[in-house]
Amino acid sequence: MLLPSDIVQLIARESEENFDNYNYIKGVLLKRFKLSPEEFRKKFLYHQKNSEKSWREFTFEISNYFQEWIDGLKIDSFEKLKNLIITDQIKRRAPFEAKYHFLDEWMRLVSPSELADKLDEYELVRSDRKYETKRKQHFNPIEKHIESNQRTVKHKPFTGTWNTRNMGYPSRN
Repeated sequence: MLLPSDIVQLIARESEENFDNYNYIKGVLLKRFKLSPEEFRKKFLYHQKNSEKSWREFTFEISNYFQEWIDGLKIDSFEKLKNLIITDQIKRRAPFEAKYHFLDEWMRLVSPSELADKLDEYELVRSDRKYETKRKQHFNPIEKHIESNQRTVKHKPFTGTWNTRNMGYPSRN
């Protein structure tokens, strides 16, 4: 069996002393090709059964993805697992703008209460910003000054009937 070229190149860079050290080479490869917990979460959620593989193999694959996902986040109790699953559901329903806003810490958030507090704070700031923008749009001192200097014209409501002769204008009588 041949190794892919990127793995061969990675191993070839190592010194001769480390070249025969299986644990060292394994560590180098795992470090280089280790997927993040988020990648394992995606693999766990979206992995499809291949028609050539059995259901047992599929179960083994998604079990490994799940295990790597929770190991990467250091989930070691039922309470932490419960929080992770609840947090994942909240993250799926969060608006894209919030995900983008918390991009640096999004993957590390595994506490539902911490995530909820951050999302509430984000929405509060956004709603305040929207309110300020609306207030600024409604209050324009230049427009108010122009309006106050213009002559006010009061129109009487039309109480007559419309026909082709008067075209909706009140009669002069």
